[in-house]
Amino acid sequence: MKQKRKDYLVKKLNLKLDEENRAILNIKISDDSNFLSPFYYDKPIISDELGDFILKHRSILLWKDGVSIHLISNNISDDKKEIYPDAIRSYFEQLLISGKRRQKRNYVLSIILFLIGVLIFSLLFILDYLIGDSLGMWSEVIDVIAWVFIWEAVDISIIERLENTSNVIIAKNLVNSKIVFINEDINT
Repeated sequence: MKQKRKDYLVKKLNLKLDEENRAILNIKISDDSNFLSPFYYDKPIISDELGDFILKHRSILLWKDGVSIHLISNNISDDKKEIYPDAIRSYFEQLLISGKRRQKRNYVLSIILFLIGVLIFSLLFILDYLIGDSLGMWSEVIDVIAWVFIWEAVDISIIERLENTSNVIIAKNLVNSKIVFINEDINT
């Protein structure tokens, strides 16, 4: 991205960048008792509440050069500073995996729906050739059914793909994010 365009976007989106041109997401933590989810088995993950809070900052998370998460607090112990980055990454790795699976599934589904629409159109042409005008209203019904299948294929392959792609980019940026602890008294 050209520097002029980047500067424009930083100003328009009200972003702050670090020295590596990553967008900074500041998270102030007054009490870290709800940071981790109580429901994990082998790898700690963050709570859904924190995950939702992070995901609400789409303009920061979609930044092309990546994300730097600044955890601002004065009460995070050193042993938790080793666990928290892995917990954040574990949470968003699951979103990344499910997003990629959804993309593959939607790709296959759109091809199948498109082929069904084409087959229905073929059936319409064959019936029209064999039966002719005696199809009457059924010709229109079959035509509408074929177009519905084709429209669904287009909807899944183009419209839903845009949303899924942005979710995958967000999850990828968060998995690859730089996590910095800032020891600062947030009560002042």
